[in-house]
Amino acid sequence: MTTLSETISPTPERIHVSADHQFVFASELMDFSNWYKSYHGHLAAVVCLLGCIANALNIVVLSRRNMFSATNCILTGLAISDGLTMLAYLPFALRFYVLYGTEVSPERNSLSAVRFLLFYACFSVVVHTVSIWLTVTLATFRYLLVRHPQHAARLCTLARAKTAVLFVYGVSLVVCAPNFATINVQGEVLREKRGQNDTEELILWTVRFKQKTSADRFLYSFNFWVQAILVKLLPCVGLTILSVLLIRTMKRADAKRQTLRLSSLRSTSSRWSNNGDREIPRMRLTTRTTRMLLVVVLLFLLTEFPQGVINLLSGICQNFVDEIYLNLGDLIDILALTNNGINFILYCTMSKQFRDSFVHIFRLAELVPHTLHLRLIRRGHVLRDVL
Repeated sequence: MTTLSETISPTPERIHVSADHQFVFASELMDFSNWYKSYHGHLAAVVCLLGCIANALNIVVLSRRNMFSATNCILTGLAISDGLTMLAYLPFALRFYVLYGTEVSPERNSLSAVRFLLFYACFSVVVHTVSIWLTVTLATFRYLLVRHPQHAARLCTLARAKTAVLFVYGVSLVVCAPNFATINVQGEVLREKRGQNDTEELILWTVRFKQKTSADRFLYSFNFWVQAILVKLLPCVGLTILSVLLIRTMKRADAKRQTLRLSSLRSTSSRWSNNGDREIPRMRLTTRTTRMLLVVVLLFLLTEFPQGVINLLSGICQNFVDEIYLNLGDLIDILALTNNGINFILYCTMSKQFRDSFVHIFRLAELVPHTLHLRLIRRGHVLRDVL
């Protein structure tokens, strides 16, 4: 999702950008932004609506009693934050893109609408920060589970997962709290001619950063770098490291499974063969789940890492903000929203346990062969241990 700077109206001196661009393709990027802006609201509304439904389904499936696990607890917390992100963006897109267009006007920027914009600007940053750090938490738990399986029962418990989820929600709220102190609603009086000698005063309401005093400017600068480092850069670096470690660990697990399989085949001891036959399917299921979660992490990283770099550069170069950062805002938003809503598709396509549970919960078993329903009942205990 975009940061606070992209949601809030630019100051008057930054509305008109010089025709002399410092960055290559800046004018083309501005043309693209102006063209895409007319479609963004409709596209975002559809994505948000479908994403809210998808995340609601994720919550229903993952919170079932037979799906209780540390991993699913974190995924449920992630589905809640993703759903809240999209739920908040939907009225924002409808009001400020679809119903009243994208140009600032007294009708579009009424006092009630701008007060909602103030709430959205702060709330969306909080819930998106929660999503980012829950993804880091998910990758950490999974790495510990795969790298140290003998200690997983002690390290990655359901109680610890619940504590981690609550901790992320609480700390994210504290870290993002300064956002509420750096912005406010401001009104600008416009005089509109109604007749030859008649004028009407209209108030144009906007949300802007407080910049009047040195304390305001310090708080704005301090908050910007806290958001850039703790909300964007640090979690992206952490996810990159954890992704590399997970991939390496998965390769080792694959090699171990192959060795175990060959040993099981060559062994003349029936006892060892039976143990190997039981261990191999379990390792395969664990690896399959890890692959699915790795895809979730990598897709999240793919959308968040460029935002982190862009956000960091915007704090260094003012021209970068005007020519690149603001013109990429809508595109960044739609990519982030798509990522927020895509997990349901990933779970369904990459996790048989999630698919079977989804079919069972929504009574879809009546539409599929009876043998699938029986297999789901027989394998109900596996859902807790693997996913």
